[in-house]
Amino acid sequence: MQWRIIIAVFIGGAIGTYFRYLASFIIPEQNVFSATLVVNATGSLVLGFITGWYLIRSNHQWLKLGLGTGLCGGYTTMTTFAAESVRIAGASPSGAILYVLMSVIGGMIAAGVGLVLGRVWAEKRVAT
Repeated sequence: MQWRIIIAVFIGGAIGTYFRYLASFIIPEQNVFSATLVVNATGSLVLGFITGWYLIRSNHQWLKLGLGTGLCGGYTTMTTFAAESVRIAGASPSGAILYVLMSVIGGMIAAGVGLVLGRVWAEKRVAT
């Protein structure tokens, strides 16, 4: 493994984790749209964008891994999603089902939108 990749993932992960920490203060936990739901949806959007852009524009593996694995990996959180789903299910099984569906389907839609936006942006940048 190259040092450039290790450093990029490390820095990206630190930045992503910091933004995730900030989100927990900005978005109240009592809200239906919990910080975890918002973070995972926006992280999916960003990762989709990076993927769409990378497919056309970049050939730098360290950049892809630093932004994707590092930044998005540090920002999004599967473990908190799982724990919140179980916690919500204890209080409201139907609420947990809604939360899981919103998270999974919302994340997939956000990733798809990000992928399209990333490709369009990269194609326009190549054309100029």
